[in-house]
Amino acid sequence: MDSFELSKFAGAILAALLLIVASSVIVDLKTASSPSQPVAGYKLPTDTATAEAPAGEAKPTETAEAPAAAKDGAAAPATPAKDGAAAPTKDGAATPAPAAGGFDAKAVVALLASAKAEDGAAKFKACAACHQVKKDAPSAVAPNLWGIVNRPKAAQADYAAKYSEAMKAKGGEWSYENLALFLHQPKGYLPGTKMVYNGIKDPGEIASVIAYLRSLADAPAPLPN
Repeated sequence: MDSFELSKFAGAILAALLLIVASSVIVDLKTASSPSQPVAGYKLPTDTATAEAPAGEAKPTETAEAPAAAKDGAAAPATPAKDGAAAPTKDGAATPAPAAGGFDAKAVVALLASAKAEDGAAKFKACAACHQVKKDAPSAVAPNLWGIVNRPKAAQADYAAKYSEAMKAKGGEWSYENLALFLHQPKGYLPGTKMVYNGIKDPGEIASVIAYLRSLADAPAPLPN
C-alpha cells in the first residue's frame, strides 16, 4: 500500500470519529434545551408555594385591625375597647369602663387619710434636686413647694418669670386632685410643662407624696371629707 492510499484510509477513519463526536454534541444540546423533561432516575422538584396555596385560593392575612384566626381554628381574642368604652363579656354583659387613662385621681385623694408623710418624704428625694421645700427658701431650678397645697398655680413670687407659658395659662389651684393628676403624669396633665420627671404610677405612692407636701405649711390644709 502506497502513501496515497494510506492517507485516504486515515482520512476516512478521522471523518468517522468526527461524525460520532458531532452526533453526541447535538444530542447533549437538545437535552439541555428541554429542562422540563424529566431525566431518568431524577424527580424534578415541585413548586412548594403552589402546593401550599393553590391558584385562586387566598391565604389569610393578619392586620392590626383584624388579626388572623388562631392556628388551631379558634377565634382570635377580641380587640379591647378604645377610649374607655366598656368591653362586652362573653355572656354579653358589659364590664365597667376604667377611668380615663387608667388613672383615678379621686381614688388617690381617698387614700390621703391613711397615707404617711414620712413615706412621701423618702419618695420626694428624687424631686429635691430641683425643688426647695423650706419656708422662705429661694426657688432653685424649680419653684419652692412650701405651702403648695391649695396655692394658685404659677404663684411662687421669686419664680414668676420662669414658669412655662403652659403653667401660667392653666389657672386654678393645686388642689389634692390636681396634684395627684400632675404627679402621676406631668406632661399628660400639663402639656408644655418644664417638669422633666416622668411621674409616679402607684396611687399609694402618689398619696404619700401629697401627704408630705401637705405637711409643708404653717397650717396644713384640711383633708377632704
